[in-house]
Parts: sequence; C-alpha cells; structure tokens
Amino acid sequence: DMMGSFARIITIFTLLTILNDCQASSKTTSFVVSSKSGINHGKMEMPRRRQILTIESDDSIATTPFLHLITRGGSTIKGEGTALRLVPPGTVFNNLPLIQSTQILLGMNILGFAISVVTGSHLHLDLIGTGAFAVAALPSLTGNHLMRTNISGIAVAVWGTKLASFLFFRALKVKHDTRLDDTLSTIGGTTVFWAISFLWGVICSLPHTLGTTSSDPGNKYTTIVGTVMFIAGLIIETAADYQKWAFKSSNTPAQFCNVGLWSVSQHPNWFGNLVLWSGIVVMNVPALGWARGCASLASPLFMWSLFYGQASGAITPAVELAKAKYGSDPTFLKYVKNIPLLVPRLFSWGKNNS
Repeated sequence: DMMGSFARIITIFTLLTILNDCQASSKTTSFVVSSKSGINHGKMEMPRRRQILTIESDDSIATTPFLHLITRGGSTIKGEGTALRLVPPGTVFNNLPLIQSTQILLGMNILGFAISVVTGSHLHLDLIGTGAFAVAALPSLTGNHLMRTNISGIAVAVWGTKLASFLFFRALKVKHDTRLDDTLSTIGGTTVFWAISFLWGVICSLPHTLGTTSSDPGNKYTTIVGTVMFIAGLIIETAADYQKWAFKSSNTPAQFCNVGLWSVSQHPNWFGNLVLWSGIVVMNVPALGWARGCASLASPLFMWSLFYGQASGAITPAVELAKAKYGSDPTFLKYVKNIPLLVPRLFSWGKNNS
C-alpha cells in the first residue's frame, strides 16, 4: 500500500545516507597552529571509524608524533612543547557515537528476539524494544561538553525509561497482547517483529544519534524551542496513556475511551510521541548540515507512516479488533467517523466535552 511504500522509501534513503557517511575514508579541514615559532596553518584528517585525529602541520615543532586532537571536548590541545588552538571553519563530524548507538540497539533487539523464541512471552516486548532507546542514549552523556547533545541525550533517556516502564507495567497487568498473536506465533513472524523493532529504533533515534556526531554547538534558540516541544509532547503522551489506563481500570471492557485527550484524537499518545521527537529534531538539525539534517527528518516521517498505518488498520488488525469489540455501540461509530486519527482538530475539545 501507499503508506508502506512511503515508509520503505524513507528507510532506504536514511540507510544510504548513513552508509555514505560511515564509508567516507577521511574528512579534511583547516586549522590554525599556535606554537613558539608563530602562527602556522595545516590540516586535520579524520580516519574512518576513529575518534582521534592526528595533526599534520608545516611547523616541525607542531608535527611531533605525540600530538593528537580529540574531536569532542575542549578546543585547546597540549602536546610535547607545543600548545594548539583549533579554529575550524566548519563542523567536524565523527560517526563513532552513531555506530555505538546502532550496536546497542542491535544487541538489545537480538536479546529480545532470543527471549521471545525461548519463552514465547509478550511481557518483555516494550521493556526491551523501547528501553533500548534509553540504553543507547547513555554513551552520549559521558564525556560530552555540548549542551545541545546533553539535553538531547537526557530527553531520549527520560522518554525511553518512562515509556518502557509504563508499557512493562501494563504488560504485567494485561499479560497478553492479542494484536501480536499471529505475528509472534512463528519464528519467521518473531524475526520480522524484532527486525522492525531494530529498524524503528535506528530511524526513530536519528535526530539524537546524528546530533551526537556533530561538533557544532547548534543554535541556542532552536535548542530552547526543541526542548519546549519535547516537554509538551512528553506531557501529552504521558497524560494520554494515564487517562486511558485510568478509564480502562474504572469502566467495563465494553466501553471505549473517549475522555480527555482521547476526545479530540483517536491516538493522542502517538501524537505526543510525534511532537516530542520533532522537538529533538529541532534541537539538533541546525548542527547537522544538509545531508544529515534531511536524514534526521526520516524519524518523524517514519513514525508518522508507522502510526498512521496502525491507526488506519493498514499495518495491524487494531481497527478490525476495535470494530469487533465496540462496533455495536453507535457512539463508537460516531467517534470513529468524527475524531481525527492522530492530529487533534483545533478548538474541538470544548465542543466534544460539552
């Protein structure tokens, strides 16, 4: 279908962009050397898959083999008898944080796959699948002196921990997710589920992981705006999850949730998710350049395709299951007809709750 094709196009574009970055053998930019013999100019090269840059200069004093430049951290580097001050005209990119994050996500999802095959349980799906975001964000919080990436890393870690904890708590109460019975009933289906979970983790986290590859501090105003968007999205997602959980706990299973945020959107928790990740895009995109900036947009676009596909019934049987459960209720049919799938209709809250 069209939504599935759109998601595949986004995935292919993103993976090609990452592959192109990781396969680049070196990146060269100019720098200024301050030494005892005066000001000199030289170059620096970033070897593939290395975080340490070796300084090369036309000053014999500055080219001592003991001189190395660390891409992340302070701008003053001390060598044997020489002090260097780096003044880069452009941004330095280092793919190591992106590679580390991808490796963590892969390892977590392989663990989840193994548990699924051995136990056949549904309980760990969101704990591991969503919790992987928080674990993958931790390396970016160590040894990083950029406020932009620190805020971004904390945001991802807080969101991943919060959502994984809630979904695991819900799974312990519900015990089973009937929407995944067919998918997880075979080895092939289980493999596809965890492969998609890994792909979702890689693409969804791109705004942050790509942001950690850049030495550019970014723009303080977009960092503030992005942080506000993240907080707003987190509040919306959390409130929506709580409202539905409270409604389901205090009402009969035959009733569907149409209160609070659920009165203006059929899936306000997913809308909140889109807002908070869009905020992380806004935080980091000024520091990414053209190619990486476009790649970071794959995150909200991919999630929009995924959420819309689920909400419309194109990906999962959620719509059919809901109709089978509530289809005899005229209020539900009216709700499905009038309430937007994801983005709330402006000024509709008061009318729907009046």
